[in-house]
Amino acid sequence: MTEQNKADIERLRVAGHSYTQIAEILHQSRNTVKSVCQRYGFQPGVTLVIEKESGVCQNCGTQIIQTEGQKHRNFCSDACRRAWWKTHRDLGKKKTAVQVRCVFCDRMFEDYTRNHRKYCCHACYIRDRFREKKPHDKRAV
Repeated sequence: MTEQNKADIERLRVAGHSYTQIAEILHQSRNTVKSVCQRYGFQPGVTLVIEKESGVCQNCGTQIIQTEGQKHRNFCSDACRRAWWKTHRDLGKKKTAVQVRCVFCDRMFEDYTRNHRKYCCHACYIRDRFREKKPHDKRAV
């Protein structure tokens, strides 16, 4: 790597270009550009720092300082996270339940889509598995 290449990488990095963009412009590998930038401390320019602003807690509205290289934080603390989700339960991920008919007793039961259950209970499974063809008592389930 020549001094001219290092100077070009520094100039582009300070201008705010990403490792991939610099690699494409200079026809170098992305990892080479990344290594040079980290070895010599070439940081992105002010334009990228301004674009990445610190966040605000979704529950209480306090400023959250986002640490570079870590996951984006939405809440300032676990207490705020729990309080927000307690009041916004409807926004959580829900498993979709479907109506399925038991192959032994023909009773309808709810099952989540990825489980692929065939029987409404363990008793129906055992009775079907060992050829006992009497439906179970309704009190058993």
